[in-house]
Amino acid sequence: MSDTSYESYELNKVERERLLLVLTAAALAIGLLFYGSMIPVVMVIPFYRPGAGYYSRLLLRRRRKQLSLQFKDLLNCLSASFAVGRHMEEALAEARKELRGIYQEQDCIIVELERMLRDIRERGITDIKALEDFARRAAMEDVDIFVQVYRACRETGGDLAGALNKSAEIIGEKMIIENEIRTMAAQKKYEGRIITAMPVVIILFLRAASPEYLEVMYETLAGRSLMTMALAATFGAYLMIERITDIEI
Repeated sequence: MSDTSYESYELNKVERERLLLVLTAAALAIGLLFYGSMIPVVMVIPFYRPGAGYYSRLLLRRRRKQLSLQFKDLLNCLSASFAVGRHMEEALAEARKELRGIYQEQDCIIVELERMLRDIRERGITDIKALEDFARRAAMEDVDIFVQVYRACRETGGDLAGALNKSAEIIGEKMIIENEIRTMAAQKKYEGRIITAMPVVIILFLRAASPEYLEVMYETLAGRSLMTMALAATFGAYLMIERITDIEI
């Protein structure tokens, strides 16, 4: 079983090929639109590494968000198991069985459940240690709080089912607030992308309606310089909007 990481992401072969295809298509579109030439396609080479870094961060954030949502379902399953008197190993096995009906084998929570059960059954480590390893890999506040609550209940004999129910309720409310913030940020980001795309739309319109009007921009050094400045300004505005609306929750 692969050791899934939630603090870094390494692109696989399919993802690298997809990235290369997207960068090539973008470079071709930019070359034809801003320069009337396919030569800018060679810019794919120097831009591949930063593009791969950006794509990796995007996929990592998606993976962490998926794990956060799936973890709430795990808490609900564990709470139901503890309510009928199951211990942690049995609760994890039951949760794996139930969550397999919702998620696929490659989904984060199923991978983590498989790993924890393997560690407990085959390696002989304690359930607390298996949960702590999960919390260390996940590096998420919600998972860490859950492990601390479980440890405290084990050591003090507290109401584990009640504590997990409360934890699931709090995490659910937190996720609702986070989703509202993400929705507002996504709306502003979408608006910003529309504004950023306006120069491209204008160039497309002029090339379709009056191509001779832009001939000077493609045939003279001054024109190419202005197009380069327009491209740089558009790209800079895009990066600025992405950074402003990139709210870390």
